[in-house]
Amino acid sequence: YQIEGDRWLKSTNVEYFDLREPPEGVPEGAKWIYVDLTRQTLEAYEGTKPVFVTLVSTGLPGDVETETPTGQFHVTFKHITDDMAGTVGDDDAYSVADVPWVQYVHRNIALHAAFWHSSYGRPKSHGCVNLSPADARFLFDWTDPQMPDGWHGVSSTEEDKGTIVIVEGETPK
Repeated sequence: YQIEGDRWLKSTNVEYFDLREPPEGVPEGAKWIYVDLTRQTLEAYEGTKPVFVTLVSTGLPGDVETETPTGQFHVTFKHITDDMAGTVGDDDAYSVADVPWVQYVHRNIALHAAFWHSSYGRPKSHGCVNLSPADARFLFDWTDPQMPDGWHGVSSTEEDKGTIVIVEGETPK
């Protein structure tokens, strides 16, 4: 792809996204997020306007314990940092303290920064949606519920259910 003047990018180094319509029931202009498992991308919208697009690393395919679930969710809890751990005694066991910019959307599945790898665009996680620290920070500040000054965490409420997060697609093997 020619990007400017005599500058070119290999097609394997280019990713794109298709504009999406807001899901049914999303008020006009409301914030929502679309995670595409197939393409390993995340798109953030305000109504029909895309405001942010990035590569992510979702869960590894082939195991219900590591696959990122599909469906429509809401940001339910946000924490500036949170400790994360996986099955003790398992070959895949892990424990990471102070994971930054954590936003839980379904049980223990969250959007969060992953400072321990830079393989965005490829499945890598134990089910969560891994983002670069800068991308995770942007989304954390952008999504609802908003974090009050001085707080470490916040929960959604019945009045503010949190930003909608839609996860679709099939994780590449």
